[in-house]
Amino acid sequence: MLRAVVLVLLLANAGFWVWRQGWLAPLHSVIGARPEGEREPGRMARQVRPERVELLTPEAASAAQRLAAPPAIAQASAAAVCLEAGPYTAAELAAVQAALQSAWPGGAWAVREVSGAGGRWWVVEGPFFDAEPLQARRDELRRRGVVPEQASTPGAAPLLILSRHESREAAELEVAALAERDVQTARVVEGTPRVARALRVAQADAQTQALLTGLPAERLRGKPFVPCRNPNALF
Repeated sequence: MLRAVVLVLLLANAGFWVWRQGWLAPLHSVIGARPEGEREPGRMARQVRPERVELLTPEAASAAQRLAAPPAIAQASAAAVCLEAGPYTAAELAAVQAALQSAWPGGAWAVREVSGAGGRWWVVEGPFFDAEPLQARRDELRRRGVVPEQASTPGAAPLLILSRHESREAAELEVAALAERDVQTARVVEGTPRVARALRVAQADAQTQALLTGLPAERLRGKPFVPCRNPNALF
């Protein structure tokens, strides 16, 4: 019995040695194992163009990852800015908002009141106590290139405002300029500041900035979007 066991072990060792030498290569697919196993040389031999494999240091790998980042990430990180257009009168505001809605459907903006817009020093004509001379003078001024606005105060006859100014000196200069255009009856009065309104986009990203600043000036009544003068002003 012992002899049989020894004989079996000798045959097994001999068979393993023959297999390790590769003499049984034609039978590898039947046996299901190769003498070289799955060692690295076997895997390297099966690689496609292994000469192009390059090992990177951690620093080089981080740099390559930053360079491969998509441009959209960099664009998204650009800071948004505050843009504002105006000031506008009530009539102008309605027209500008309609134009903005057609060019930027779904866009969001806010309306901010701008006190003191237009100045408190007025160049005026009048008062006019009857409607007929008021309309006649308005038509005459328009023929001379002046577009007046009417100011009506309760209990007082209406005036025609030819222009508004921040200082009396500027108003006096306008009176002199009008005299050269044969508007001789204009004078300076101290009025009340006009309350106007501005349109504001508080957080305009790069795409919105390009859209708003590219709108034609005539659609914004000659008052294009510019950086907000006071971004923290309350609405």
